[in-house]
Amino acid sequence: MMMHLMLLLVCMAALMIIIRKMVSIEMRYTPNNTDDEVKHNATVLLWGIGILGLILFIPYQAWVLAGSSQGLHGALVMGASLIFSVFICFSTYYFIKGRRLKSRLPSL
Repeated sequence: MMMHLMLLLVCMAALMIIIRKMVSIEMRYTPNNTDDEVKHNATVLLWGIGILGLILFIPYQAWVLAGSSQGLHGALVMGASLIFSVFICFSTYYFIKGRRLKSRLPSL
């Protein structure tokens, strides 16, 4: 039981770290030609696959922690934790990207 909790916390921390890394990759580099743009998009896509995997793995771990119920309770736990993980992902992306964009604006 404790191992599943630790794994859930590690996955949530990894999700935050990957989102932060993806935003930094998006913000620091502007491709000049087509080859660089393809490399840039491939890098962002690979980080996105990691995010997708974690978004799907976090509800599974929450379901295991809730007792692995096969009935309606299990479906509610999976659905609620999936919505929560997607919300955390998008809100983290929004706050980190907004902070980085504000830091690039010239101050008056």
